[in-house]
Amino acid sequence: MAGVPRRTDARERMIRTAAALFRTQGFAATGWRQVIADSGAPWGSQAHHFPGGKEQLAVEAVALSGAGYGRLLRKVLRDQHPADAVAQWIDLAAAHLAATEWADGCPVATLTLETAHTSTSLAAACAGAYADWRTALTDAISARGLPEPEATSLATLTLAAFEGGMLLARAERSTTPLDTVSRELMATLRDRVP
Repeated sequence: MAGVPRRTDARERMIRTAAALFRTQGFAATGWRQVIADSGAPWGSQAHHFPGGKEQLAVEAVALSGAGYGRLLRKVLRDQHPADAVAQWIDLAAAHLAATEWADGCPVATLTLETAHTSTSLAAACAGAYADWRTALTDAISARGLPEPEATSLATLTLAAFEGGMLLARAERSTTPLDTVSRELMATLRDRVP
């Protein structure tokens, strides 16, 4: 109908809300009542939209968040050297982490640390997000002429350093670990990627 604003689907609102909550407070601390209240979805919609329960919601939230982060990563990797792109990616993450008072880190890490050992489906969703990011990095590095095995190795190093830096930054409540990771990765990528 013309002139009537499109309402955001309750299911989509619940996924987006859950993604934000899981990212900041984790799986166990996020309850259905909070997801429903914060998303504005009607009570009962959780059973309708997520018959697989909170685990299904978390899998879909990881997929959404992971894809969003993947798009951001590909955007910064486009049209610049991977060293500069990785530095920009880390700077954006560090600024966001500090602005949220160290609460809002990686959209996948919190759930990975908390649930990967207990849930096969959540482990697979988290692994899928990380694989997508590693592919984005690998593609950008190999596009510069490095053989794919070496590009994959550097992409894995980059992703692991980023995630470790995020974890240390949250623990220390400081961007210093991320600044160090950025500087070291820039040097490594400049040295090894044409």
